[in-house]
Amino acid sequence: MYWKLPFCPKFSGLAIPILLACIALAHTNALALTSEEITTIAAYEKVAPSVVNITTEICEAEVFFCAVPSMTGSGSGVVFRQDGLIITNSHVVSGAQEIRVVFSDGRRLEAKIITSDPDDDLAMIKVDPGDKPLTAISLGDSDALRVGQKVLAVGNPFGLGQTLTSGVVSMTGRTIKDEGRIFRNLIQTDAPINPGNSGGALINLDGELVGLCTAILSPTGSSIRIGFALPVSRIKAVAPTLVYPWHRLTAWVLAILLAAWLLRRIYRNQWPKYDGQ
Repeated sequence: MYWKLPFCPKFSGLAIPILLACIALAHTNALALTSEEITTIAAYEKVAPSVVNITTEICEAEVFFCAVPSMTGSGSGVVFRQDGLIITNSHVVSGAQEIRVVFSDGRRLEAKIITSDPDDDLAMIKVDPGDKPLTAISLGDSDALRVGQKVLAVGNPFGLGQTLTSGVVSMTGRTIKDEGRIFRNLIQTDAPINPGNSGGALINLDGELVGLCTAILSPTGSSIRIGFALPVSRIKAVAPTLVYPWHRLTAWVLAILLAAWLLRRIYRNQWPKYDGQ
């Protein structure tokens, strides 16, 4: 049964259904997402399970046996392997006595440091995921990044929990000095990066890791939209030596053997030959 409208007797039977359809269409259009928003959401949802929040308890040097941890810290990390291997910044876990990792599915797991390389500000920590494997992040190509390309930063700023910010690649190949260490070939971005984002993911719109958020340039201690990330190409090169330290030892042994062989050849050619007389 349709209501009759006195001002439109001919179409009174269809007036209310048409009106409701128009209202529904207007509501749908108001909530519609742009193609860029859809792409951003898809990238975040792909990478969210692979980005973790890290909290640490740290003992100062003068605290005897660390009966009570004197400091707490927070940072971020990314799942490097399904078996529980997580990569983060060395300064996030430096001096930590206890490390806890919080995942997007609510799991809270204890972690231990596998290895740490302050020169590259990279560290590997390990959790035991049990019978529920972790979601490893997809690695992208940082060498293909172009200035102006959109990137997303996912991390744990100020300990708030997983947070997404967006920006662009401001420049590549940056060199900065931090506490006496020199970091080269960094990615500069204007995506807001704050304390706690360290070790978090800088991703492209395909949801691939292109950098590890590492440092900010800030006179105030918070973001002024000048942040730096370690390119994933460097992570790919360094990670194997972090996971398997004997790779680095093997390289040194081979270098020493090669040097010894060259020196022997050089000096042997210079020694006078004994002719038996």
